[in-house]
Amino acid sequence: MEQYKLKLKGQIIENYRIEEIIWDGGTSTIYKGIQEDLNSQKSVAIKVLKPYRNLKHQVEVFKREYKILKNLSHPDIIKVYKFGKIEQVYFMIMEYIDGNNLRTLLNKNLEISCFTILRILIRVGETIEYIHSRRIVHNDIKPENILISKNFLNLKLIDFGFAQKLRFFKRYNYTGGTDKYIAPERKKGISNFKSDIYSYGIMIEELLSNYEIFEEIYPIIHSVKSEEFEKRPPLKEIIKKLKELYENWNN
Repeated sequence: MEQYKLKLKGQIIENYRIEEIIWDGGTSTIYKGIQEDLNSQKSVAIKVLKPYRNLKHQVEVFKREYKILKNLSHPDIIKVYKFGKIEQVYFMIMEYIDGNNLRTLLNKNLEISCFTILRILIRVGETIEYIHSRRIVHNDIKPENILISKNFLNLKLIDFGFAQKLRFFKRYNYTGGTDKYIAPERKKGISNFKSDIYSYGIMIEELLSNYEIFEEIYPIIHSVKSEEFEKRPPLKEIIKKLKELYENWNN
């Protein structure tokens, strides 16, 4: 696909000059943009759909991601500002966070305290709780989609490309996502709130398995990984247990 690669560095999109690639995925590329204004040096992230992905279905998915994010308002969810198209390039302008995704941080073998991991997991759980209250299923909860600022204070849930707003009396057939975190029912074409809880549980297990408190949280993780989604505990119960561990750690 070399002939389809975009060379946008230095170009202007919506008054933002493209500086560099932040992340390059299978269907889209995210660039850092700097505002072309002497009075402002505002940075943004510009997510661009790759030209060879401009099939009707994938363009609709890209638009749906923007619409879902535009209607969400939570401090730990990435903000979107604008959706547009320049020639054959579809783009969305988003909030910029100076940091890395959680997977990158873990791969760097940084000494991240259990206290910090618990705080991150609680905030992620509360963010999932919020999107579920808006009848949104994320469908791709994983460390790669948790953006963390360099000081570990700013956290953002990102990539709503597989997200879906659930409606009553309607069945959804969604299989997209990352295999390790996909709930069993999603492999059968069923997506619901409990599917996100499964993915969240897998992430908790992955992040806490090397800490002493793992034995205390494991019973919940075991129930979250149930093959039958009806048997998985409510999100509130999981968050409550994590908060108890966090408070005990702090004391």
